[in-house]
Amino acid sequence: MTTRDDVLAIAAPPEEASQLAAAFAAAFNAGDAQALDRLYAEEGILLPAPGQPVTGTQRAAANRKLLSFGLPITIGLRHAYVAGDIALLIADWSICGTGCDGDRIDLRGTATDVARRGADGRWRYVIDNPLGVS
Repeated sequence: MTTRDDVLAIAAPPEEASQLAAAFAAAFNAGDAQALDRLYAEEGILLPAPGQPVTGTQRAAANRKLLSFGLPITIGLRHAYVAGDIALLIADWSICGTGCDGDRIDLRGTATDVARRGADGRWRYVIDNPLGVS
């Protein structure tokens, strides 16, 4: 059985940029909104829809909405390009299945995300753009 401490360890901001998507998936699949929010830089933005960046409590609310479907996310990292303390992450993701309300959910995309290594050596999202160029 996975404990909350296990989830926190898995979903902690990683020391390698290439592990950020896996940390996001671990927190998401554990249903842990707080762990998800720790994967963002304080000023980090999420684009839940093209051209609609949100940060802070709105970012957390957008992620909670996805969590409310009660479905797991699958993320496959295509590329992690790192230049110093900045990284561009390209990842395919999907959330598919029957949601808690009985509706069929089929969300998917190719994310183009920007991450930054913090003073603690850990990587966090600065720009989380799950729909990429859509």
